[in-house]
Amino acid sequence: MSNRDLTKPLVRRSSIHLNPLAILDRVIEEVELSPTQYAQAVQSYGAVTTVLTKPGMPIYPYEAFLFAQGSMRIGTTVRPFGKDVHDLDIMCLLRKGAKWLEPARAFELVWDTLGSDETYRAMRERKNRCIRLKYARRFNIDITPGIPQGQSDVGPLFVVDRDLEAWCSSHPVGFADWFEDKAKNLPMILHTFGANEGRVTGGSQVEPLPEHGAFDKTPLQRITQLLKRDRDEHFQGDLEHRPSSILLTTLVALAYTSETNRPTLRLIEFVINVVARLHEGIAVNRFSDLPPYLVLNPVNVGENFAEKWGKSHYERFRTWQNAMVGRLRAVADTKGQGADCMLKRLSEGFGEEKIISAANSLGADTSRLHQTGLLRVQGASGLVAVSGTAMGATVYHGA
Repeated sequence: MSNRDLTKPLVRRSSIHLNPLAILDRVIEEVELSPTQYAQAVQSYGAVTTVLTKPGMPIYPYEAFLFAQGSMRIGTTVRPFGKDVHDLDIMCLLRKGAKWLEPARAFELVWDTLGSDETYRAMRERKNRCIRLKYARRFNIDITPGIPQGQSDVGPLFVVDRDLEAWCSSHPVGFADWFEDKAKNLPMILHTFGANEGRVTGGSQVEPLPEHGAFDKTPLQRITQLLKRDRDEHFQGDLEHRPSSILLTTLVALAYTSETNRPTLRLIEFVINVVARLHEGIAVNRFSDLPPYLVLNPVNVGENFAEKWGKSHYERFRTWQNAMVGRLRAVADTKGQGADCMLKRLSEGFGEEKIISAANSLGADTSRLHQTGLLRVQGASGLVAVSGTAMGATVYHGA
C-alpha cells in the first residue's frame, strides 16, 4: 500500500520548457511527416523510381533523372488542412533527346510508363503539371515530367503545363539550394545533416530522398511550416486567393534573411518580425504592362510566382499576414503573466484543441483550460496542472 497523501495531486517529475514556440513547434510536428511515414515514403519512392528507370519502359531511352522537389526536398512538408494525406513531389527529368518533345508527349510517356506496371496503373490520376499516385499510406506522390533548359541536370528546366499546352520554366534544385543557403543564417544553433549516395540504372539516375533528421529543423524551416499551416486554415474557404506554397516559402526566406541581420532579445520577437516583413518581398507594379504583382523566383527570374495575382489576392494576403502578426503579438505580450495566460492566448489565436494537445505532449495538464481559462503550477517542480498554487509571474519568461 502506498503512503502517498491522496489529498495531494500526483506530480510527474519531469522538466518541460513551456514557451509559445515550443507549443507551436509541437503543433507543427503533428502535421508533418512522422518518422514512420517518412520511412514509408522512402520505400515508395524507391519502388516507383525503379519502375520509371526500368529497361524497356517508354521513357527508358530518355535516361530519366528522378529527384525530390518542393517541400519534400527542403524539409517543409505540411499535411494539407482538412486532409489526412501529404503530397510529395518528384521531378522526372527526361534528359536524352527530350528537347524536341512536345509537352503533351512527355506527359504521356511518363503516364504510359506508370501504366505499364499493374500496381501504378490503378493509382494514376492526371493533374495539370503532374501525375498523382494515390497511396493508402497517408500520402500521394506527384510526378512532374520535365526537360532540361540547358546541359545541366540540376539547372533550370521546363515542366509540363497541360492547361497552357506549353513548357513552363522552373528551377527546383536551384530554389532548394537557395533556401538551404538562407537557412544557414541562424538566430540560434542548429544541427546539420548528412547525405546518402544515389544509384544509377543504365543511363537513368535516381537521387535519394533527403534524410529525415529526426525532426531537427532550422528556424527557417519551422517558420515556413507554421505559416503554411496557418495559411491553409485561414484560406480553407477561399482557395482562389490562397498564396501558393512556393510563393509563401520565397517570401518567408526573404523576410527571414533580412531579419537575421537584426539582433532580437527573444526568439518569438524574431518570428513576429519575420511575419511582419513578408509583404516586403512582393513588388507592386502600377506603371507598366508587366503583371501587377511580382514575386520572382530568386534563381530563375523569368518565373513569377505571383503571375495570377490581382488586387484582391494582395489585399487578402495582407489581411492574413496582419492577423497572424496580431495573434503572435498577443502571445508575446503575455510574458511575465504566467503560463496560464500564455496558453490561453495561444488557444484563442491558434485553436484550443491543437494547443491543449501540444501542451499535454510537453508534460502539461490542461484539462481545465477550456472550462476555466486557468492553469496552475504544482509546487516547486514548475509543472503545469489543474491544482496547486497559483502560477507566479516569473514562471514563464518567454522564448
